[in-house]
Amino acid sequence: MNLDEEAARFARLLDEEREEQAYQAYLEQNTRFIPREFVQNHGIGLSIVLRKLSFGADYKTDFFYFSKSTDDWNAVFIELEKPWSRFFKGNTNEYHGDFSRALQQINQWKAWFLSDQNKAGFLASVSAVQVPRHMASNPTYNKYVLVFGRRAEYEGNADRRRLVRAAETDDFKIMTFDSLAEGLSQKGELAVGSRHNQFIDILSDEVIDAGMYAWMEPTQLRVSKALREKLSQGGSNHFLFQDGQRHEVLSYVAPLVRVRAA
Repeated sequence: MNLDEEAARFARLLDEEREEQAYQAYLEQNTRFIPREFVQNHGIGLSIVLRKLSFGADYKTDFFYFSKSTDDWNAVFIELEKPWSRFFKGNTNEYHGDFSRALQQINQWKAWFLSDQNKAGFLASVSAVQVPRHMASNPTYNKYVLVFGRRAEYEGNADRRRLVRAAETDDFKIMTFDSLAEGLSQKGELAVGSRHNQFIDILSDEVIDAGMYAWMEPTQLRVSKALREKLSQGGSNHFLFQDGQRHEVLSYVAPLVRVRAA
């Protein structure tokens, strides 16, 4: 299926008014649709996005990734609502409760991270994907993305457009679900991972970015049997040095990663 067909299929899905989890699942299976807001010049770190990442006792972001520049990091938190969530009440320009609640959730996240202790604890919990480690001490700036509703609700009304934009800040952007299908050819595929206490579960069965395995500690990774087999075949152009010897990275890490039970 080409990208135009993928975009058309996504548009049909948006019209079906399913529950939020259906859209989460679609993005996990079709990762070009995952937002790329706040991506810096080094791209999405390791080409990996973490799903349903918890922080604190009460919060969970639908997607999370790091993006690095030469000097600092963006830690990007993405909240998905529903395509049929409403920005405004009826024919008014008053924020709908759907939108107000979504904005409040982002503010709660921001407030939680105002604690230096909370932020430090969170970064420690995702240190496996904030690599190279010697740059992890560089400043990390939290950024937030809300994916919400449909563009048609406000695109023909300049006042509504301004009211939506007015809710944004330098560290917070609002996207409609329609916009996720734009520029697909410029967006690469991503590996999807899930953080556990002692390892990162790589949920994709394909080698999305061989460089990921050169930077991440392999004993902190868990993969499927299918992906383990592909790693063992090697063949990448990424290498690492251990004990004075040069190793092709995929075949080197294959026996070191954890493997999920079938």
